[in-house]
Amino acid sequence: MRLTDEQVRQRVAAIAFWYHQIPLRPGIVTPGINNPQDTLRHLELPVDCRGMRVLDLGTRDGFFAFEMERRGADVVAVDYAPKEATGFQTAAEALGSTVTYLNLNIYSLTPAKLGTFDVVLFLGLLYHLPDPVQAINIARQLCKGRLCLETHAIDNGLLLPDGTRKPLAEVHPILGQVPLMQFYPGRTLAGDPTNYWGPNLKCLEGMLSECRFRVRSHVLTADRAIVNCDVVDDPAAEYMLNLARGLRPVA
Repeated sequence: MRLTDEQVRQRVAAIAFWYHQIPLRPGIVTPGINNPQDTLRHLELPVDCRGMRVLDLGTRDGFFAFEMERRGADVVAVDYAPKEATGFQTAAEALGSTVTYLNLNIYSLTPAKLGTFDVVLFLGLLYHLPDPVQAINIARQLCKGRLCLETHAIDNGLLLPDGTRKPLAEVHPILGQVPLMQFYPGRTLAGDPTNYWGPNLKCLEGMLSECRFRVRSHVLTADRAIVNCDVVDDPAAEYMLNLARGLRPVA
């Protein structure tokens, strides 16, 4: 049975923390700290997604999963937290969504379990992962078309020992052209122990290339990077990644 507007408001208020601002009904928007419309406008996503399979990695409250469903896609949303622990369940019920939700960790995902997808959304997740190259490689195994990646980046703000930030180009003009990734031990970044890595754009491009993606466009906004990619076939790169993880015998 469809929830009334008052029921939706009550359920929204019962969620302790919202990350995404999600329009649920006219005049009802979840009180998230993040306005995902700012990211959405930089993602090169089809307006009409009918007939497409879409994977939303690290879906959290589900804004992008629901948006792709609205565009007609068959969507699978994945997050390490149960959907009842975030706003996803409430938002899905308010919207009447049929998005498939999987409570899984990205490192456990395989094409054998999920199949492959026309579009993979990898948004706000990479810097929370201890092994970013493997995570991108997993995304590549699941992707047969396009990858959209958004992450924390250090081009406009390298974290210095005194806690201040400085653009890489101000530290040294050449650093923006060097693939770099800053590690955040403990609670170094924003007091959050799940923040592990801050790559620069050059590093992101390199990791994506190693994992058989071609960057088609990118945007840097403050301390974030948004990268739109297409898959490419590169047997040599695939072989070397598998070799590095002991999945191929040394010839």
